[in-house]
Amino acid sequence: MGPGARWILDLDRVGTLEPKDLATAVDAVRGRALAIATGIIALIAVYYTARNAQTARNALALTEQGQVTDRYTKAIQQLGDEKLDIRLGGIYALERIAHDSQRDHSTVQEVLTAFIRIHSQERTPANSHQDEDTPADSQEDEDTPTDEAPSHKKPPPDIQAALTVITRSNMTGADLTGAYLAGANLAGANLTGADLTGAHLAGANLAGANLNGAILIYAHLANAVLTGASLKRANLARAHLTDADLNDAFLNGAHMASADLTDAQMFSADLTEARLFSADLTRATLVGAKLNGAFLNRAKLNGAYLNGAYIAGQYQAGTDLTGANLTGADFTDANLTDANLTGADLTDADLTHANLQNVRGRTPDQILDATTRSDATRS
Repeated sequence: MGPGARWILDLDRVGTLEPKDLATAVDAVRGRALAIATGIIALIAVYYTARNAQTARNALALTEQGQVTDRYTKAIQQLGDEKLDIRLGGIYALERIAHDSQRDHSTVQEVLTAFIRIHSQERTPANSHQDEDTPADSQEDEDTPTDEAPSHKKPPPDIQAALTVITRSNMTGADLTGAYLAGANLAGANLTGADLTGAHLAGANLAGANLNGAILIYAHLANAVLTGASLKRANLARAHLTDADLNDAFLNGAHMASADLTDAQMFSADLTEARLFSADLTRATLVGAKLNGAFLNRAKLNGAYLNGAYIAGQYQAGTDLTGANLTGADFTDANLTDANLTGADLTDADLTHANLQNVRGRTPDQILDATTRSDATRS
């Protein structure tokens, strides 16, 4: 550093300094140069350290992904095994992979839903007689034309396990179209946005399940338990819900055009702004239900129980209320144009400002008499 420092000093024209001062200046330049060199070396060291660390992280990520791939391949092989316990191991291994690797989450969902769609069909009534493991007398029972046997038989353990994994692993929008899930336990399941078009869920337990935005067109839900379930904005067009338990269910804005709700139990259900065009609610129990703003045009409510139900709104034109129990029902501002009230019990019903134009089965005077007679009796 001596000659270099002298050269720098010569450039600054300080070579005429006294020897003592010159020596001090040379030492100062040498110190600064050393500090700069040390800094440059440190920066280079930091750069290479960072690059090596990134390389190590990349290598680790590749190793981990390779391990995930190996685990995934093994799990898929287990799914196809003939032994039930090995298939169950594969299902839960896939759940772990979905938990550990976000990038594989959707892939695992697709695999499990495909597994359910394909293998659930093996237990349909049409295929049940082909099960070699089923005793002959059991096959005869399955072929017997009863309504309960096929509807309430639970899914095999592997199908149920795959369903449980899907519904508890935040796998929203699951594609379960046409799946045969009669008798399945899906209580509290998260099936938000799931596609269950044409799915068979007769006798299934869906109590408290989240089916918001789900697609259930043509779904079979006869005798299904949907107590407290949330089906907000769900599409249930032409769904079969005969004898279904929908007590306290949330069906706000649900699309239920032409759905079959014959004998359905819907105590205190919330059907606010639900679309029930041409739906069949014959003998359905809607005691205390909220139907404000619901679209009931051409709906059939023959013999339905609407005691204390809130049906205020403008969308009930052409509703068939033949023989319905409307005791204490609130029809404030309702549009009952062309409605059929033959044999309907209107005791204590509130028809304030209701549009009764062209009502069938009752004259306006008869309706007024039916609704005011109870008031007179009470007074």
